[in-house]
Amino acid sequence: MLHHRFPPPLQFGSLLFLLLACLGLSQLPVSAQTPTNRIYLPLIERPISPSIFGFETSISGIRDSRVAAQARNLGAYWIRLNGVLWSQVEPIRGAPYNWAALAQIDAAVAEAKNLGMNPVVIVRGTPVWASVTGSGCAAIQDQYLPDFANFMAALVQRYKYDVAYWEMGNEPDVDPRLVPSNSPYGCWGNINDPYYGGERYGRMLRTVVPTMRTANPNVKIVIGGLLLDRPETTIVGRGTPERFFEGILRSSAADFFDILAYHSYPSYISPFYDHDLSDLGNIWTNLGGWTLGKAAFLREVMARYGVSKPLWLNETGLICWVDVKTQECIPPINAEFFSAQADHIVRIMARAAAANIQQVSWYTLNGPGWRSGGLLDANQNPRPSFIAYKLLIETVGSYQSVCATSDYGSAVEAYRFVKGNEFVDVLWSTSGSEVLVRLAANSYRSAVTRSGGTPPLELDLDGVHIIITVGFQAVFITRARVP
Repeated sequence: MLHHRFPPPLQFGSLLFLLLACLGLSQLPVSAQTPTNRIYLPLIERPISPSIFGFETSISGIRDSRVAAQARNLGAYWIRLNGVLWSQVEPIRGAPYNWAALAQIDAAVAEAKNLGMNPVVIVRGTPVWASVTGSGCAAIQDQYLPDFANFMAALVQRYKYDVAYWEMGNEPDVDPRLVPSNSPYGCWGNINDPYYGGERYGRMLRTVVPTMRTANPNVKIVIGGLLLDRPETTIVGRGTPERFFEGILRSSAADFFDILAYHSYPSYISPFYDHDLSDLGNIWTNLGGWTLGKAAFLREVMARYGVSKPLWLNETGLICWVDVKTQECIPPINAEFFSAQADHIVRIMARAAAANIQQVSWYTLNGPGWRSGGLLDANQNPRPSFIAYKLLIETVGSYQSVCATSDYGSAVEAYRFVKGNEFVDVLWSTSGSEVLVRLAANSYRSAVTRSGGTPPLELDLDGVHIIITVGFQAVFITRARVP
């Protein structure tokens, strides 16, 4: 059993709109392209957690000293670990729990805590004796839900001072017939069910979560990050997986989870392309893109049922296309691909923060990662995405509020992170072409590109403004709040 004490779980406060603070900031001098100031919602509350920034790493990865060192260097707060397998701890019904099967998880959680990170642990793996299909990747038969409840109570008690956040499955909105029997994702979906198995998953939550909360009143329950492949499935024979979450709500399980998580994986198309907003099939484009479109979809479902829960984007990345036979990237990965990942990570983090998505975890930290998505390479050295992410975390820090701002004109997309007596504006050109932005010299503190360089800047002819060149690559501008 672990004995490391972890701080009490973080509480998510009610949504507060810091309108006056951001309005005050908008009175600062603006770029030449913007005669009128505009503020875009949402404006969000001061974060109670140190940051939204996280990542996932393999259980063995975080125990690699090279990966652990890079994790400390990165400075993210959340770490997602996959995960605890019930089937390994209780392979025989009623037998004593085999806690030795969790030795690797024990070590991973201990290392996470040593790094000062907050672990989110996934629980999956149905024992064959409890499975609806006789496979380890399957929903649990209703008659065995009390057994699972007993196991989860014991698990939560065992890690009471180490883990507060428990994620119930991983991408449960996938039918087990579509994945291998030992798949690390999926398993609760049902193509033949109008709500794709979501109601069965909801019944599981209603049975299991009360025992977890009794074992640890501070526990936080996370819906297994939804794959949510598309808002409307039109592929014949694939059912309606987009209705899985609605099935959970239909089962009256809204009071039995605390956080709704989802996943997002655009594939690389070309450099200087906003992969978050657009995709080749326009699957999420019309709803606002991969990050915000999926969030809007889930919030709309919650609104129809009178439910409001925090959202996490707890597995995301920019990955390469692969040849189905060789599993090799198409085209072969190169410097442009890794540069696109660095651009992508800044965009999704800024957009998510402004949209009140309260945690974002990149998949994965350790390299080379699934479809070359790792922040580190095969030798566990930083890729451009790691450098951009680290710089964003260092520059933005524990911000007090965040909002989209139009202070730099319509040719750029910009987000303002307020930090006490200063703020950091994260901005980039929406077209990819270079844009000149203008700001008051007396408020300027520093500017850095997401790769760590200094953007071109000069003093305006009037002597009281600075002009900075902003391109497709994001620039972080730190400014003082001048009365």
